[in-house]
Amino acid sequence: IGFLLCCLPTVFNFITRKKQAEAVATYQSAVEKEDSSLEDTRADAQLYNSMLWQSGEAVVDSLDTGILSDESYVSQMDVSGSGIMGSLDIPKINVELPIRHGTTEEVLSEGIGHIQGTSLPVGGENTHCVLTGHRGLPSSKLLTRLDEMAEGDYFFLRTCGETLAYRVCEIRTIEPENVSVLEIREGEDLVSVVTCTPYGLNTHRLIVTGERVEYDEAGYHAIRAAVPSG
Repeated sequence: IGFLLCCLPTVFNFITRKKQAEAVATYQSAVEKEDSSLEDTRADAQLYNSMLWQSGEAVVDSLDTGILSDESYVSQMDVSGSGIMGSLDIPKINVELPIRHGTTEEVLSEGIGHIQGTSLPVGGENTHCVLTGHRGLPSSKLLTRLDEMAEGDYFFLRTCGETLAYRVCEIRTIEPENVSVLEIREGEDLVSVVTCTPYGLNTHRLIVTGERVEYDEAGYHAIRAAVPSG
């Protein structure tokens, strides 16, 4: 019985990773079928980001009307109708997780959440997309190994039929209430991945920020997963 109990986290993690992979595959399949409408979907997301930048807000909780409203937000980039906006792929730590709207516990238990009020994950000048995920759950490791990332490493977003590449330019540990580091920086195209730290204590936030670079498919396939630390 003791042996079986020790095996349960491994079994649950396998099942959860399979579900995450299926969610990503379902999204990619829907993207392929909706190829003709992807340009409009991407344009809508870029307009959202432009309006967010013009609003002058660093992190907007919600706005009542127009394209920045809650109703508009939840419909953005939902190509498959499942609430998935795309996927976050971090080859070094061997994870690819679906990205969904918002940061509810349901969203974070199944993958990565997009923080509403930050730029949507389509890239572009004057954007700073902020994604967040748990450091690890009994049923899934999720972003447990995010602390192994170093400046110069790469991560990728797969959204609306495109792969966007980001090179890590900044890694910070901050107090939970310090949201100023999540502000849009004029002229830049940034994505930040946020999780709790230290592992098991969760008193601070680990923020890994990447700047947009040109996607190189050969370079992507050359990246090797690192051996887990500790």
